[in-house]
Amino acid sequence: MNPVVMTVLMLMSVAFFIDTLTGRMWLLKAAEGESRWRHLGARLRNLLVIGFGQRRLLYEKTAGWMHLWIFFGFLVVFTRTCTLVGRGYDSDFHLPLLGGGLGLAYALIKDVFEVVVLAAVLFAVWRRLFQRPARLHLSLEGIVVLLWIGALMVTDLLGDAALFVLRPGHPELGWAFVGTALSAWVGWTQAAAHAWYVWMYWVHILLLMAFLNYLPFGKHFHVLTALFNVFTMKLEPAAVVQRMEFEGRESFGVGKLEDHNWRRLLDMFTCTECGRCTVHCPTATTGKALQPRELITAQRDELYALAKQIEFVGKQKHAGRTAEAAAASAAIVREPLAGGVIGDDALWACTTCGYCQTVCPVSIEHIDHIVDMRRHLMMMEARMPTEFATAIKGLETNSNPWNVGAAAREDWLGDLPVPRLRDKGTAEYLLFVGCAGSYDERNKDVLRALCRLLLKAGVDFAVLGTDEGCCGDPARRSGHEYLFQMQAQQNVETFKKYEVKQVITACPHCFSMIRNEYPQFDWQAADVIHHSQLLAELIHDGKLKVNAGADVKVTYHDSCYLGRHNDVYEAPRRVVDALGAARVEMPRHDRDGFCCGAGGARMWMEESEGTRINHHRVDEAAATGAAEVCTACPFCLTMIGDGIKETEREEQMRALDLAEMVERSLAD
Repeated sequence: MNPVVMTVLMLMSVAFFIDTLTGRMWLLKAAEGESRWRHLGARLRNLLVIGFGQRRLLYEKTAGWMHLWIFFGFLVVFTRTCTLVGRGYDSDFHLPLLGGGLGLAYALIKDVFEVVVLAAVLFAVWRRLFQRPARLHLSLEGIVVLLWIGALMVTDLLGDAALFVLRPGHPELGWAFVGTALSAWVGWTQAAAHAWYVWMYWVHILLLMAFLNYLPFGKHFHVLTALFNVFTMKLEPAAVVQRMEFEGRESFGVGKLEDHNWRRLLDMFTCTECGRCTVHCPTATTGKALQPRELITAQRDELYALAKQIEFVGKQKHAGRTAEAAAASAAIVREPLAGGVIGDDALWACTTCGYCQTVCPVSIEHIDHIVDMRRHLMMMEARMPTEFATAIKGLETNSNPWNVGAAAREDWLGDLPVPRLRDKGTAEYLLFVGCAGSYDERNKDVLRALCRLLLKAGVDFAVLGTDEGCCGDPARRSGHEYLFQMQAQQNVETFKKYEVKQVITACPHCFSMIRNEYPQFDWQAADVIHHSQLLAELIHDGKLKVNAGADVKVTYHDSCYLGRHNDVYEAPRRVVDALGAARVEMPRHDRDGFCCGAGGARMWMEESEGTRINHHRVDEAAATGAAEVCTACPFCLTMIGDGIKETEREEQMRALDLAEMVERSLAD
């Protein structure tokens, strides 16, 4: 081939590519810093399983396997492309280790993968044009990229065919079976074979270089960024947000793109626009303003629109000129990010159920985007849904969103012989009641049932009573980080005062908060146990004896904060099965479970857009023919119970907490 031409093409291609990526890097430099390098072992596992193993893509089998074969085929063929680049300088070039028997085996494997990739590409094009799943946009870019990949495969196979005509004794003849078959079939003369070989070679090289430089300008930038995005994903459950430091800050939350940390901008670069995040999203499927995909792409489009100005901010920051960077950022004429690019109605619609994050194949962190923009609205602009103001006032004055007097926090106990820690001094378990169990009439019944079960089983426990405050979930999810930190620190001080080691709670929101987010405040329990886990253990150990003859059909509703965020799926089901009930699953369960609509502080907000999320869920429960919907969360119990009433199904079904079902089935 021609070394001069290859050198010129390589220099031009690499120079343009580096220049483009440098611009993207300056955008990341303009954002806030955050360390994502600790726990390298866990990050490498995620890279292997989610990145290279494509686990989340395989949740959807057909599309997942199609993408998997294209991905691995592209990796295998990339080795071939490197060889072809080398042959621009030496016609017999081969990569180290690929010159002997291993090289012949690679020729065979390469042809297998190229055929598989071509088949996958054709299927993908057909699927986009004719099958057209609702979650996919019909985009010209998607079709062009697929055909581009297919062309890389075809040019290599035809190049092999021409090479084998020119060199009948080539060692790869027979091993590269597709090229071999084509060389025998096309009947080229030596002159025609030479022309085809040269043409296919340079077309392949030009397609590769053009493809490399095209990638950063569309959604297929994820080809370059996805693996790094997966490697730097947060390791905590999706709902967990990082503690905000207030000292030295003049603004809070994310009001403009540069307020995001660099990893969020990387999310924007990496979004594949596949739409998997919308498939079971409770807001997207019930007609709300929030669409998880558009949450990311709208910010990305704004980022690219302001790229030159934000690049300048990044260069100033990198040079240590923080004042100049701040001035340059403030001088950018732009639409507000929170409440503008992303509307208030979209930001407040999110239930933080986490479905979007747990199915995203490239590990985008949607909840963090939303909570940080809520932080800006709450703490910088004091802007929130009108009806939520009462809940915030209650949290501030009485440490509960029902705004009931703090002195009434232990009234639910009545005459139950449940010890308070202030009297008992110490106990094996702290039963953290939570605001719902303390103030909501329906959930008071659940906590009383749970206490009777614990007393019967001989569990050594106590409650805090009036020493307990809100766990902080509504404040943190709504973006009022300052209020949350006050509540969390107050509870942590109380835990330390009583030397609390193990915590039981019937509320998944309290469970997740105490287990996953209180460690941000220099405290961590030896164990945080959800009541479903403890009940399963007590039944298994014979400390609670139940009659396994419940003649009722039951469907269990997965709480998002218990299941998706904390991976507790089996314990509540083991309890239901131990009662002998005929358990039936709703179509969406376990990881795909559908939200009740109350998470993300939505419990205290109106739902005025589209259809009600809890009605959607109750419809699914009713379709199973179950007479009872079992819940293990106070919010879910309320929302499912309300949904049953509002859809006029009270004669057909009812909602019960797991503790109530166990108490009903106790053996005498």
